[in-house]
Amino acid sequence: GNYLGLINSNDYSSIDDQSSSSSSQQRHPYDHSHIAMTYVALCTLQSLGDDLSRIDKHTILSTLQGLQKQNGSFVALSPTSTKYDKADDVEAEDDCDLRFMYTAIAVWYILTSHDNDDDDDKDSNNDYINIESATQYILSCKSYEGALGLTPGREGHGGSTFCGIASLCLLGVLDDVMSREELRGWKEDLIYWCVMRQKSLRRKQKKRVAVEDDDGNNTTNNNGYVDNDDEQPAGMVGRPNKKEDTCYSYWIGGTLHLLSSSHLIDGWALREYVLSCQSPYGGFGKVLGAMPDLLHSFYSMAWLTLSTEDGCCDDDENDDDDVVYESEMRSQVRESLGRLSKLDCALGMCAKRTR
Repeated sequence: GNYLGLINSNDYSSIDDQSSSSSSQQRHPYDHSHIAMTYVALCTLQSLGDDLSRIDKHTILSTLQGLQKQNGSFVALSPTSTKYDKADDVEAEDDCDLRFMYTAIAVWYILTSHDNDDDDDKDSNNDYINIESATQYILSCKSYEGALGLTPGREGHGGSTFCGIASLCLLGVLDDVMSREELRGWKEDLIYWCVMRQKSLRRKQKKRVAVEDDDGNNTTNNNGYVDNDDEQPAGMVGRPNKKEDTCYSYWIGGTLHLLSSSHLIDGWALREYVLSCQSPYGGFGKVLGAMPDLLHSFYSMAWLTLSTEDGCCDDDENDDDDVVYESEMRSQVRESLGRLSKLDCALGMCAKRTR
């Protein structure tokens, strides 16, 4: 369509002029581009095998320049489609948080990554966005726990943490940032925060039982323990003190994958939780027993694909005998997941479709 992707101010002027000359082509006031929809459109086209040759890459990349604010963040809508004159006039934090940072960087990466073999092309592509200010904005969203909030000063969250780390990865600065002297210890804090988002594992636990004494009174026998299966799931939560949710398997698990630390979680326990959220109608739900939806089905499959890499679910010969897993079940799961295509974690799409 005419509005696939972002359109810069010059294009808006020419379209408006054309529209004024033909009342049958008047644009709807809400018919404007959006950075998240541009990301989705490009990923969809690539997933379908399109070579993006019909996309006006220069227009989209040029518009990214106008969407980046001086503090490094990106607004979601072109200022010319709103009441603002330029991106820095947008004051609402919700219009320029790490979600839009990620989608902007992903769009830039998709449209420029194949040019990076040529030094001249690489330099010109870097002119479209300010990498240093984008990096600094991401770092300004770091919370005291080590995670990233949507905007500076907000609580750390699994979704915004992934968006920030994936953006640094796509910008090609993740390793450099993690090795900075002034950020010493942050990587460890971040990994710890992510690992601690996995709920308690399903294990047999000992519980005290009440017994009668010689006088018939109920007392707690300190030596009277019985085996009892604890049915706590081992899913991921997006923030402390929240309930597990299948999409955070990817947001948190993907962050650990990008940090080469996915082996630190109990991958098999998380697999079991995600697989238990499958619906008899097909797809995956948000939690156990929930109706399936496209978002949670996609992110469940995305993490299950990642779980086959980097030792995330390697067998441990010293597994605790109390862990309730059967070798036959593991074999069936491996066989099923082996049919999944490899995922480009940072972009969130099939790796064989990326260039």
